[in-house]
Amino acid sequence: MKIIQYLLVISLIGCTGNITKSSQSLVWADDGSEVAMIISHPKKDLHKIIVQNLTTDTRRDITEWRDYKSGQFFYMKQAGYFIVESLIGNGARRFDKIDENGNEILIIETPNDENKTCDNENQVNHTVIPSPDGLQLANIYSPECGTVTIEFLYANTLNVFDTQTMNIDEPMRAKWHSDNHIILVNLDNSKAWKVKPIELPSPIFPPKCFFPVTTSSGISLDGEQVLLDGDKLITKPADVKFGCQ
Repeated sequence: MKIIQYLLVISLIGCTGNITKSSQSLVWADDGSEVAMIISHPKKDLHKIIVQNLTTDTRRDITEWRDYKSGQFFYMKQAGYFIVESLIGNGARRFDKIDENGNEILIIETPNDENKTCDNENQVNHTVIPSPDGLQLANIYSPECGTVTIEFLYANTLNVFDTQTMNIDEPMRAKWHSDNHIILVNLDNSKAWKVKPIELPSPIFPPKCFFPVTTSSGISLDGEQVLLDGDKLITKPADVKFGCQ
């Protein structure tokens, strides 16, 4: 089951104002205590992050309006940061780490379509995914056709502490295992590899489910999916949660 991004048309009147119409993505904090939302500007390619506490229903702005449309994002509350993908245009993307005060630092910017080394065959889509405990980041990409590289970074410093590269002959996707290693899986879920820092990659049985890819997603660790119903966040049971291996 894929993480569903709920798209609505909204306008945001301040952090504590009413949300009426714009485009939204919702993810749980990794500890399940809050929900982060990405709000898309109704007229420009801009977005901003707000967070809502489900107990008090209070909302607070994390960022001002940021350039570009947004893609995948994660809220690692226990480690104190967000990972946000921005869609620059012509296939180029950037990944930023943003702290809870809105301060941000660039992790990586990807080439545009004209400068990519190959098409979507025999590669992975470039992504940056935080580990379940938020202490590491995996920067996953194909430096050339037929290979996949995973750079493991310390989340607090963004220093790379290990790099693993594999030869592949088909498109792959990546997720974290609850034991803090990466699982690479092919598209039909017939092959999988365990990739861990300081160890050689090894074949494993494919996971029973691919999504969610880490502890922050549209589904909480308790298996509750978050939805926006008008101006209110609601939850309902999901049929999968992180840790389904």
